[in-house]
Formats: sequence, C-alpha cells, structure tokens
Amino acid sequence: MKENKKGALELSIGTVVILVLGMSMLILGLILVRTIFTGATSSVDDLNDKVTNALASLFAEEGEDVVVRLGPDQTAKVKPDSGDFGVAIGARTLDGSPTTRERLKYTLKIEEGIGQNCVKQIGKAQTISMFKTALDQPLSFDKFDGSTAFARVIINVPKGTATCTQKVFIDVRDTQTNQDVGGNFFILEVLKEGLF
Repeated sequence: MKENKKGALELSIGTVVILVLGMSMLILGLILVRTIFTGATSSVDDLNDKVTNALASLFAEEGEDVVVRLGPDQTAKVKPDSGDFGVAIGARTLDGSPTTRERLKYTLKIEEGIGQNCVKQIGKAQTISMFKTALDQPLSFDKFDGSTAFARVIINVPKGTATCTQKVFIDVRDTQTNQDVGGNFFILEVLKEGLF
C-alpha cells in the first residue's frame, strides 16, 4: 500500500515538471517569433547621440544630403494602436557650413492617387490623421550639430486602421541660400492588428 502512494506522488511531480518545462519552452518560442518578426524596423524614441551618429554615418555611406534611418527598404512597419512610432531623418547644408535650427526646413508630403495606397484605401483625412508631425508645411529640425540637422517624424496609427502602405516624401530647403537641399522618402506600412 505504501508503494502505491509513493508511485502516485512521483507521477504527479513528474507531470508538474513536464508542464513547467513545456510552458517555458512555449513562452521562449513565442518571444523568439516576436523578435524575428518585429526586428526588421525599429522605432526611434529619442534623437540621442547614437541615432544622430547613425544618421551622420548614412551621409558618408550613401553620399546624400537628406537621409532616413529605416534600413535599405525605407519602410516603417507600424501596427495599429502600438503608440507613437518615430522615424529619424537628417539633412546637411550643401556647402558644409554650420546650420541653425531655423536654417534648414523640411516638409512632409504624402503621395496621392497612386496604386492602392492608404489614401485610396482609408481616405486622405484618415491617412493624414496618422501623422503627429504636420504635413505640407515647412518644419524646423529638432536638433542640429555643425552642418547637419536631425528630426523625428512621429506616426501614431489608431486601432482599427486597415492594412495599407503609404509613400511619404521629405523635401528639405535651405532658407539662408533659398535652395533645395534635396529630397528623400520613406514608406509607411500599416500592419495587421494581432497578438504581437
């Protein structure tokens, strides 16, 4: 009789251990999958020294005067109701002379009426409402250092927004010389709402 009780106790402890190990493996697997799928595009929360250094290195690598820090595909992948998403942009003066916050100005414009973009799928007003940074007006950069200036474009996709993509143009103008510095773009991709 004593042996039967001991066997029952060992079986229940073994079952608990297997359940704990199984749940741990499941959680670790979910974290790994989440990391793989969300690691492609990162949001810029602050224009700190690391972000400005990464943008400054893009000037040298790409040889452009207006750069966007989003990787080679220039795509910001944002899930609805995920909070503020920041896209870091940078520009530099054409002649390499020092800039001020007011010297370089950038303007954001959304591409309209091409293909099946967000403007066509959810409407222009709802597309514009996703941008906390104003569109279609000259804006000052947030930070400047020497001949370069940096800004953070803030996007917030509300819950219930349909999946779509939208190209956003960035045009930079030097107000001192009254010349266009250059332009660039990025693509906003609104992802499906989901668990991760």
